[in-house]
Amino acid sequence: MIIFNGVDLEDVAPVKIDDIRVNPIQITPVARQRVGFGQDYVRMTGGNRTITITFALLEQDRDERTRLLEAIKEWAKPYEEHALTLPMYEKRHFDCICTGYPEPSYRQWWEAKLRLVFTTFDNPYLTSDDEIRANCNVPFSIGGTAPPLIQITRRLTSKVSNQTYAFNGQSMFFSQIPAGNLTIDLNKQTASVGGTSIMRYFSPTSKFIEPVTGNINISGNGTIIYRERWV
Repeated sequence: MIIFNGVDLEDVAPVKIDDIRVNPIQITPVARQRVGFGQDYVRMTGGNRTITITFALLEQDRDERTRLLEAIKEWAKPYEEHALTLPMYEKRHFDCICTGYPEPSYRQWWEAKLRLVFTTFDNPYLTSDDEIRANCNVPFSIGGTAPPLIQITRRLTSKVSNQTYAFNGQSMFFSQIPAGNLTIDLNKQTASVGGTSIMRYFSPTSKFIEPVTGNINISGNGTIIYRERWV
């Protein structure tokens, strides 16, 4: 079962899956060159990852084989990022985009090394399908092995002033929040009401709360929406 954008690959074409290879996230160490020999380690950064699906399409008729390959390319929709579900990860998915099409042989219909390559960009982690909700000022726990996706939401019927959200020594102070649907995205470090940024009300001395796993208790008013993630 390989599902991309809600559609199973096997519903598109009678493919025979040969292998699925999930490459690790690209890790890049950042270091500062010393005046003499050696370097000083600064931090570790991570890039994207690729998922490669190899398969066979055992169709002898050339016209039908061509039609099925075109259907597979249409299924992959290479211009948009979607959720990719793989059979070995239950209730989890990768957010990715197709970056590699099959390169079929016109003659060898029995070839078993056709490939689809998917690449993650914004979110390189394996992500839970389940969106979990918790309330501010109430302790809860986040699992996983990677920083979760976290948003704080709140419905305001009127403008409010001097609002603070805090956790683990980090606090976000807004001098004002207009009426409407508030969304604070801790991963992207943005805040908006009804899709309009309110970062002009964000105090320059504030710091966005860092998404972490483990025990959490964010003070403030609103609902916390999160998804667990894994490396």
